[in-house]
Amino acid sequence: MIVKLLIYDTEKSIRTNEFAAEVQAGLAATRRYLMPKYFYNDTGSKLFEEICKQPEYYLTRTETSILMKYKRDILGICGDQDISIIELGSGSSLKTKILLNEFVSNNKKIFYFPIDVSETMLNDSIDKLSTEFKNLRVIGVCSEYASGIKEVNVFMLNHSDVPESKLLVFLGSSIGNLDPVQVQKFLTALKEQVNYGDAILIGFDLQKETTILENAYNDKAGMTAQFNLNLLARINRELQAEFDLSFFMHEAFYNVKQQRIEMYLVSTCDQSVYIRGLGKHFSFKKGDRIHTENSYKFSLEGINKLAIASGLRVIKNYTDSRNFYCLSLLSRVPDTSETGK
Repeated sequence: MIVKLLIYDTEKSIRTNEFAAEVQAGLAATRRYLMPKYFYNDTGSKLFEEICKQPEYYLTRTETSILMKYKRDILGICGDQDISIIELGSGSSLKTKILLNEFVSNNKKIFYFPIDVSETMLNDSIDKLSTEFKNLRVIGVCSEYASGIKEVNVFMLNHSDVPESKLLVFLGSSIGNLDPVQVQKFLTALKEQVNYGDAILIGFDLQKETTILENAYNDKAGMTAQFNLNLLARINRELQAEFDLSFFMHEAFYNVKQQRIEMYLVSTCDQSVYIRGLGKHFSFKKGDRIHTENSYKFSLEGINKLAIASGLRVIKNYTDSRNFYCLSLLSRVPDTSETGK
């Protein structure tokens, strides 16, 4: 039986104020920026689903193929016990269904907690899951990552029927939006949310030829450009701004030295934009950039070093035949108190 239940971020109103404050700080900075977490409103989440379908965007297809090939191995490592699967940035849950199907088919008791900021996307994915799985409990959490995990933990504490064993899932190489220091902090925070014996499955995009990387973020259909520009549309709607989207263009390129894709919105003319919700004008010269995203690319050695520095260990790295992408299965390194040593 599938359970359709949505848990909402109890701090949502505070986060609305955070959006205004962070937009103001970013646009007032010497090097202007907008935070990539704000891509994912309802419209942005739908646009990202379209990006994943583009022929240049190898990440989704490659990650899916790895999941298909190694789903039984992942199941075997996670053991025979009932399990709670918690997914960060679940979106449509299409790739996660590969794992869900494998776990459910083995008669496990499964609770699935998709966490996403888009209520529309959560409702849609839960409705679709309900038609495919008859023995799955789904509790959607409409929230950002950190607060979402907290909501899940509260729910688990208050419901004794929820399996204590966890598989924490973070697909799509969204971890690449964080710089190396932030990645270590993020992994350390995830470590604190799992127990010894639990597992964390994370997608990492690997370093590769520049042309392949740049094509993936400059698809011919222009979906990534629409996704990028939607940030300005969101500011228009939520903060009563007056951005003319036709006066900005999408730009993405690979910074070889930093080993990351950098994404920008570039002003195509001299202009002044008023944001009523902030009570401020912001001036742009032709060619001025707003930095919207970094997408770091990793090496297997680098992934291992990040895991160790975060108090985790790599159980297994799953890669494709071209070494374009890696799914890393991680676990918490037991503390001295857990080992008794």
